Amino acid sequence: MPANEGVLGTFSFKGEHAHTMDHPPVLRQGAVKASSGIYPAGLVLMRDAQDKLVPWDGSATPAGVCDVPCDTATSASCIYLAHGSVRAAALTKTGGATLTPADLRSLEKATIYAL
Repeated sequence: MPANEGVLGTFSFKGEHAHTMDHPPVLRQGAVKASSGIYPAGLVLMRDAQDKLVPWDGSATPAGVCDVPCDTATSASCIYLAHGSVRAAALTKTGGATLTPADLRSLEKATIYAL
């Protein structure tokens, strides 16, 4: 197990539930806007008018969260989380700004949950 993925504890749900505890992340690969900078892991992304992934500025629905750092000068695409949970401490948006509570609600509407 990598050093940054330790187990903090366990919990269980009693009774009948629809959810499962083993939902894997939904990762996708998407085209990025060429030469738009380095996308660090945790950068929230949106789609521009040409359907390319760019850093999220809060003006549109988030498309996902960059999962693996990506240099748009040398790569035409990046791997991003389209659905699932992400580390809240890693999340940023345009310019490296941290997310506000309203931003986190926007992520939840896009089925991305900050933990």
